[in-house]
This record gives sequence, structure tokens and C-alpha cells, in this order.
Amino acid sequence: MDAPRNGGIPDMSRSFTRFASDRQLQAVYSVMRLLADDDRQRGTLVDSCVWCAACRRDRAAAGAVTYDGILLCNGCATEYEVLHIAGIVAQPHEFLAQGTVAATAG
Repeated sequence: MDAPRNGGIPDMSRSFTRFASDRQLQAVYSVMRLLADDDRQRGTLVDSCVWCAACRRDRAAAGAVTYDGILLCNGCATEYEVLHIAGIVAQPHEFLAQGTVAATAG
């Protein structure tokens, strides 16, 4: 095995995954529900849709979130946030590159 080139410290940035606590997960789900509820209260029409970059479907506009120019429906944004706090993805582009949402969206 080759020695690390960064002063002997192994690069753990891509392999390190932390675990999200139950409280963190509950907070994410609560905030994402609030975003959708706020949008509806502000007049977003129930049948108003956006094209989600992750699941590649027309989805409800209420609760949709834009990250770095990437529009995600509320469900995909919720999944991104959960994976982000767990340390599985760092950026929205990584989330899209994994392709897990588009492949499993029903």
C-alpha cells in the first residue's frame, strides 16, 4: 500500500459517513413539510407543477427547492437533505450523479 502524500494523514473525505440522529431526521422532515405548507398558504396552486431534476418527473411545485440552480421536488429535496446530513452527499450535483432517485421514483 502506498503511503499517503498529504503528510501521513489518509484522505477520508470520500469514505467518511456519519449517521443522522433521529432528531436530525425529524427536523429535516418537519422543515420540508413546512416549506410545502408555506408555499400552499402563499397561494401556490395545488395542481401547479415543476420538473424535478432528480426524479425527472412533473411534481407538485409546493415545497420544491432550488440548490445551486438545480430544482428538486419536495420529496427529492427531502432525500437530498437526509443524505447530506448523513455525509453521503456533499453537493446537489453528487446527489444527481448517484441517480438513485430517478431509478426508483414511482
